[in-house]
Amino acid sequence: MPDPLDRVGNASLKDQLAKIRRMFGDSVPTQELQREVQGFQGQRGIYKPAGSEYALWVRQTLRGAYPDEEPAFYPDGSWTYRYSPEGRDGRPDLELPTNRGLLRCQADHVPVGVFRQADSKPGRGGYEVLGLAFVDGFDGTHFILRGEPIDWTATPQADRLVPTFAPFELDPAPSEAANRTLRDRRFGAVIRRIYHDKCSLCSVGYRLRGKSLGLDAAHIIPVEERGNIADIRNGLLLCRNHHSLFDGFAWTMDEDLRVILTPDEDFRRSAMANHVLSWEGKRLPNLPELAEDLPAPEAIQWRLAEFEKV
Repeated sequence: MPDPLDRVGNASLKDQLAKIRRMFGDSVPTQELQREVQGFQGQRGIYKPAGSEYALWVRQTLRGAYPDEEPAFYPDGSWTYRYSPEGRDGRPDLELPTNRGLLRCQADHVPVGVFRQADSKPGRGGYEVLGLAFVDGFDGTHFILRGEPIDWTATPQADRLVPTFAPFELDPAPSEAANRTLRDRRFGAVIRRIYHDKCSLCSVGYRLRGKSLGLDAAHIIPVEERGNIADIRNGLLLCRNHHSLFDGFAWTMDEDLRVILTPDEDFRRSAMANHVLSWEGKRLPNLPELAEDLPAPEAIQWRLAEFEKV
C-alpha cells in the first residue's frame, strides 16, 4: 500500500502532516508546537487552515469543554480515539466549517494530526502527539478517529479484530529502509504507552520534568533476527538493567508470562543484590491491560528456544 500522504495534493498540508507523523509518541512543549505546527499558537479544538477543504489537526486540552476519551491501542500500533465535534448551544453542529473539514477528511481519506495536552503547569505545558489519524465516522456524539499503524503503509485492522501475529518481517525493500528507524521509534512509543511507562519486570518507571527515563522497548525476537517491529506483541517495556539481562539471556518468560532465570551459578551469585531473583516463577507484574496486546506466544517460543541454547 502506498503512503497515504501521497494522495494529499496540497504541498503545504502534506508537509505539515509529515511533520506531525515524525512527532508520533513524543511529548512536545507547547512553545515548540507553536513554532512548528500551523495554527497551534491561536487555535484550539479543530484547526482547518484558511482556504483548505480539510482539517489539519485536532487538539484536546485538559480543561476542554468537550468530553473526549482515552485512545484504545491495537497490536499493529493503530488506535481508536473518539473526539467531540465543535458545536453551538451545547449541541454538535456538523455544519460548522471545522466539523465540515473533518468530514471532508473522511470522504477523501486524508489524515489529521491528533494532540492531547499532557501538562498544563506554567513553563511545562506540553502535548502528547498521537500522530496521524483517519476519520472513520461520526457516531452521533463523537468523531471516530483511527490512528495510523506503526507501519503507516499498512491497512489498519478492523476495529477490535486481532490480526494474526507474524513473528518475522520480510526483507525490507530499499524504499522502506530509510523509514526503518522511524518505524522502530514508533514501536517504542506504543510499547511505552501500553506498559504505562513502567518496566514489565520490576515496575520501575522514572520521570523527570514530565518525561520518562531509563526505559527501553525490548524486542522479544531481536531486530537483527528480523523480528517484527510493526507489531507490539513482539515487545516488552524494560528498565535498562533488566533489558540488558534479557538480551544476555539471563532471564526470559514462558507462555504464561512467568519469569525463568538462567541456572548459571555466577549470574545467581552476582544477582543477589538485584531483585530479579525474587521474581523467578512469578508472572510479570506489569503487562498491558488488553489481552490482545500481550506478548505473542510465537515470539515467546522463539525466545525460549534461544534461551535453552545458551
